[in-house]
Amino acid sequence: MRELAELQDRFQRYIVHADEAASADIGGPDPSYRQARMAIYYQAYRLRLRATLAVDYPVLNAFLAQRRFEDLASAYIDAHPSMSRNLRWFGYAMAEFLRSDPQFRGEPVLGELAEFEWAQGLAFDAIDAPQLDVEALASRPAIDWPQLRFVPHPSLLLIESRWNVVEIWHAHRNNAALPAATRHKQRGIIAVWRRAYKTYFRTLEPDEAWLWRIIAGKASFSAACARLAARMHDDTGAARRAAGLLRSWVNDGWIQSIELDKH
Repeated sequence: MRELAELQDRFQRYIVHADEAASADIGGPDPSYRQARMAIYYQAYRLRLRATLAVDYPVLNAFLAQRRFEDLASAYIDAHPSMSRNLRWFGYAMAEFLRSDPQFRGEPVLGELAEFEWAQGLAFDAIDAPQLDVEALASRPAIDWPQLRFVPHPSLLLIESRWNVVEIWHAHRNNAALPAATRHKQRGIIAVWRRAYKTYFRTLEPDEAWLWRIIAGKASFSAACARLAARMHDDTGAARRAAGLLRSWVNDGWIQSIELDKH
């Protein structure tokens, strides 16, 4: 059994790292013949991983075009060999890789595209959890409202964006020509979430992103409204805005449940 385990280990090192120590274990008349036999498995492994990345990042694949995406996939495979039997998580480091690799880091739109696509997959795969409905929220007695705290749904993610990744995604979805990368004047926040087995996303207004982070940080509703009023210098307008956003978040399925702030 030890010899079998050692043989398997040598073969795995060849498949993953191109360590040719395993060539001595392959039958054949000469080194070139043995190398050709081994290369079948080496290339099949990498082709499967490239196909996995293409499934996880279809828009990035289209934006780069086939040859550049193949180059990217090969570089990523070298830098991040598969460490799990589940290929679902193989592409987890793509955004970070694109932002750090010398060949690609000069194109920051690529890292954002990868982060955006991966976030959609994470939202879809997030654990199942209930989503608060408007009726349940409306049924809370008025005395509770100042102390209400809202638990975010686990599928909800916020990502930062300076590039036109949403426009690129929509063009790909509609089978239209992909626009060139364009940098926005201001940083945007994109929310990604799942509702009823479908993934959604939208770009947030600056005050919405700001208030949501306060709410998601477990601030009570009254505390969040007070901070918004100070930001707007308008108590009445802040209350209306907070109430409108809260209804929107509940309708979209961003909130899992309600808690009471006991402090």
